[in-house]
Amino acid sequence: MSNKLFLFDIGIREKYPIIAGVDEAGRGPLAGPVVASAVILPQDFNSDIINDSKKLSPSQREKAFFLIKDIALDFSVTALSNQIIDKINILNATLLAMRTSIEKLKISPDTVIIDGDKHPLSKYNEQLIVKGDTLSLSIASASIISKYIRDRLMDNYSKIYPLYNFSKHKGYPTKEHREMIAKFGISKIHRRSFRLL
Repeated sequence: MSNKLFLFDIGIREKYPIIAGVDEAGRGPLAGPVVASAVILPQDFNSDIINDSKKLSPSQREKAFFLIKDIALDFSVTALSNQIIDKINILNATLLAMRTSIEKLKISPDTVIIDGDKHPLSKYNEQLIVKGDTLSLSIASASIISKYIRDRLMDNYSKIYPLYNFSKHKGYPTKEHREMIAKFGISKIHRRSFRLL
């Protein structure tokens, strides 16, 4: 699979040698932050363990995360809180997190390839790629970084708010999570603008 993702990026590099892949994690949960990352990989980097983060097990994601972290020419991560999500809505918070991550890069990309169909409106050339995390090695790498970091944040929140078992469901709207909200009310990290019950 990664060879297909690698070849996709090679096609873009013919015109834009330095590309940054961008993706997010945490649009759908009822609690916690939305996290976005931007990643610039070496042009010759390929790995069989890189894939859409949703298709990897937690242990595979962890292994891939540390590989990307070690090999990337540059990467950045932005987490925006549930308070910001409630203030500006989840779409705007996601785009702001993406734009912030792009503009925090120390290396200037020739183009930015973004998972989805909405422009973050960074200062760089942007290309939108729907389902990009299943097509591009760079975007898949960004999806892994975003997902891994967000999961660790939710594990930490699970220690602060043990009643909700955030380490298990990561804030997503599972049956158990909704039952905990019904039983204990909302915590400080729940998104009040979302339908929680």
